[in-house]
Amino acid sequence: MTLRRLHRWAAPRKTWIIFIGILLLGVFARTWEFRTLPPGLHQDEAAIAMDAYDLYHFGVDRNNISYPIHMVGWGNGQNAPYAYFLIPFIALFGLSVPVIRLPILLSGIATLPLVFLIFRRTVDEKFGLFAMFCIAISPWGILLSRWGLESNLLPFFFSAGYFFLLKSLDDWRWFIPANILFAFCLYTYGTTYAFLPMFMLFTIIILYWYRIMNVKQILTGLAVLFVCGFPMILFVAINLFGGESIHIGPITIPHMPTLSRFQQQGVVFRANSFNQFVQNFQGMMGVLFYQDDFRARNVFPPYGYFYGISFPIAILGLVGLLRSMSPKREEKLLWIVWLVCALILGTLQPAIVNRLNILFIPLIALIAYFPYWLTRYFRYALSATVVILLIAFSFFTYSYHSEAYQLAAGKEFYTGLLPALRLAQQQTDGPICVTNYKVYMPYIFVLYTERTPPQDYLSKLHYTEPVMPLREVDHLGRYTFGLENCGDHPDSAYVLFRNERPEHPGNYKRLAFDYFTLYLPRE
Repeated sequence: MTLRRLHRWAAPRKTWIIFIGILLLGVFARTWEFRTLPPGLHQDEAAIAMDAYDLYHFGVDRNNISYPIHMVGWGNGQNAPYAYFLIPFIALFGLSVPVIRLPILLSGIATLPLVFLIFRRTVDEKFGLFAMFCIAISPWGILLSRWGLESNLLPFFFSAGYFFLLKSLDDWRWFIPANILFAFCLYTYGTTYAFLPMFMLFTIIILYWYRIMNVKQILTGLAVLFVCGFPMILFVAINLFGGESIHIGPITIPHMPTLSRFQQQGVVFRANSFNQFVQNFQGMMGVLFYQDDFRARNVFPPYGYFYGISFPIAILGLVGLLRSMSPKREEKLLWIVWLVCALILGTLQPAIVNRLNILFIPLIALIAYFPYWLTRYFRYALSATVVILLIAFSFFTYSYHSEAYQLAAGKEFYTGLLPALRLAQQQTDGPICVTNYKVYMPYIFVLYTERTPPQDYLSKLHYTEPVMPLREVDHLGRYTFGLENCGDHPDSAYVLFRNERPEHPGNYKRLAFDYFTLYLPRE
């Protein structure tokens, strides 16, 4: 083998060795203690799991609706694709907490190669690897991949569509699968109702201005986007203008029984929209700068979404990007469009990390771009940054797997609630009082443990305020929710938060389950 051929073979081999190493690092960060961390189960995970379980076993969601394109959820809606992706896992492995989280784990891992491909195309191979490394060790990407929030599928599917969009710069036919995936994003998270039109508008301007595509090619792609997204457009229309649910065979485009979530949270639907816009902007900048939304499921201080103090570095990265727009000007413009549209989106709703999930890939890539750009002036800037980030990642991993995070996350994932409920169901046939103190929608955990068909329990479900956007339940069969609603029945069992007590605690056996206590009547 000649020296020239050896060099050609060695270069890609080195790249793929580094690529595989980064991928394995990202897999390790997302899978170590996956079965037990975070502990417990969040109410949104339980909700989408019950929709998937009921669809698999009974052909309807938990609100007795046949194959909806958007779940009714708590009353104001919940994104549907996660439930459908979960069905085959339930069929293979049954329903459990680790199974519920498998789709988000796989999508979080699959996002890493997409980041490499996107930024290799946008800048070069070295930066593609470094951007992938930053996402692989980012606390945002790790925490996102470890609990089953249905809207957190969006970064993966948008990244896949964005990669095809970049490929369409060479061959316009890739614009068609890009738009199929962009349309699917409308189903994964309602924030795309505002984000996607903005992104596509700026994208079309770039494609036409730089003569990458002609009008016919652009219109062909947009037609595909419109056709694939049309059911979701109908969903928005019938909920915005008060239409009835639409049934197409077994598929349902549902009308929400209460004010839909996009109307409830969107700033454009508020009377004081300008003031709300300003508050949303301030809230978003607070989340981005301080890297904390005070939710352990999204961030773990002091590490934030990318190690605490990195937002100013993103601004420096943007400066470096603007100063080096050539070559690959169109690719870099699309990167900026992604970032800007995501920032605009952050002003249209109150900001927390998971609502900004479309923002963090381009933002973290900008943080990565600054040391990459510095290598023009300081040869070892990138190597030094990798060492610093590996040290930070080591500290984060140690802290995340410590008791401190278990305690912080346990309150949000209701550690101990499920085993307390199961034992209460086994030990008594009488009434069961379940706390609603610091437990959001406790009835969903009863549905999760009972696995009752929706046709059987819906008639027994009593809403406190049926027309409120989030319909809270105070009674479900033998279950009563909220200690203040339970009364003092001698045969009642109580599943309460640890600082609550029944009226006569001496009449009960007391069993502790982390944050919860089970009180069983003494024989």
